[in-house]
Amino acid sequence: MSRRLRGPQQATLALLVVAALAAAFLWSTRSAPRGGPPALGGPLLPPSSSPVDALLVNVRGQSYRLERLPGGAWTLGGALADDVDQRAMAALVDTLLAAAGGPLLPGTEPGDRRYEFNGPDGLQVVVRRADGTTVDFALGVVNPVTGTRYATGAGRRFCFTVPMSLRDRLAALPDAVRARAILPGVDPLAVQRVSIAGDGAVHRLVRRDGAWWLAAPADISPLGPLSARYQALYGDRRRLDADGAWLLASTVAVRRLVHDVGQTAIRELAPPAQAAELAERWQLTPPWRRVTISGAGLRPHLMGTSGGLDTTATVDFGPPLDATRAPAARRGHVLVVGREAVETLQKPTGALLELGALPVPALAADLVEVVWEGRPLLRGARLGQPDANDGRRAWLAELPTAEGWPGSDADRHGLVRDLVVNLERQQITEVLPPHPEPSPLREDGLAILTVTFGTGAGASRYERQIGWLREPTAAARAAVWDPRTGQLLGIPDDLPVTMRNAAELVAPRR
Repeated sequence: MSRRLRGPQQATLALLVVAALAAAFLWSTRSAPRGGPPALGGPLLPPSSSPVDALLVNVRGQSYRLERLPGGAWTLGGALADDVDQRAMAALVDTLLAAAGGPLLPGTEPGDRRYEFNGPDGLQVVVRRADGTTVDFALGVVNPVTGTRYATGAGRRFCFTVPMSLRDRLAALPDAVRARAILPGVDPLAVQRVSIAGDGAVHRLVRRDGAWWLAAPADISPLGPLSARYQALYGDRRRLDADGAWLLASTVAVRRLVHDVGQTAIRELAPPAQAAELAERWQLTPPWRRVTISGAGLRPHLMGTSGGLDTTATVDFGPPLDATRAPAARRGHVLVVGREAVETLQKPTGALLELGALPVPALAADLVEVVWEGRPLLRGARLGQPDANDGRRAWLAELPTAEGWPGSDADRHGLVRDLVVNLERQQITEVLPPHPEPSPLREDGLAILTVTFGTGAGASRYERQIGWLREPTAAARAAVWDPRTGQLLGIPDDLPVTMRNAAELVAPRR
């Protein structure tokens, strides 16, 4: 006669059955190679010293391909080709390498249909390393109890789970890694040509011999009265070559244009399905303005790509949407960006011309001297190291000397530093007729400025006389005169006032 099992005996037997099942499961996975996916969970991707160099992601019915170029930069292709935020892409790769898979789930099979790996919430990933090895896995529906996602593949014989955060990172592709500056990675020193098309005209800028030149239109009057009068009286900012006539452009203005077009932040990425409708509504087809920037090595991180992405970049812009936003299009994708680039493009073309009264890069000179009312006032040399801002800290004062100067060295050097910076900021307020003598300038407060580049016999010197006009005009009370050409240009009062103030500081200390 059989004897019924009591409660404690039943519990013991149940534990033995569970242990046997667990042992059988572990035995079934014993053939996995050393370092392979552990039955109780571990790294999602097999450890490897070979870096990840490509990802293929299928999400929402679209396939996106992310590939690393030989130089290390990532590109985005497939259903959508666009520029990549390299930091965001590096973070995504780090996330994949650090991701962990949960314990294997007994009673499941690869690609188990219960978890809808090919369903609307599913996504598939192929990871390729530089040595050619690949790992593929898929993510399916959520586990309602644990809040994790079911996964399959990655070299495992059964399904497993991964954190919800991993699926969220992958499901956010491709937008999560698309560049959030309009043209990331542009090397400003590599820019050689810029064209701006709009309102039925194309304005071309080229860099030659270190200077920027704007193609001269047949009628220069739209460039502004100052530019038109300057070209009528003086020819030193004009050149002719086989490509036509050119007017000297402002390096600062062109640099700002390139910066704003390339670095203005992207606020929104328009859905591709709405691109055509938005482009028409926002005057992107045809564009209100189209800017093309080109030059060898323009975007060095993209060297090796097809289509000239490393040498040429084109961006379309529409009029402002509101006080803070404007539309743009990059590689056919509609964007909502800040207004910086559009505000620069709204300026008249004449704003690109060089209208500085002292068009000399004083910050790059080696020596600056000022003689005021016949006696030496200031002398500074570029001896120190420039800072990350405007370079003024590279300049040190030699005159006034430290002896007899009761103030700090910072104040003494500041006299020269402020002068050097201000020299490059003097804009023409009026173009005056040339004069063979400096007689239009008053003798009181007259300063002779000498800027020297280089040293020794090979040095070149740039000299101007600066002072108050004997006959001020409505636009100018002060002017700068060129002893070589007789050129006379009206300037703001700032520079003569600065020199007078410096003279008042220095004179009592001599």
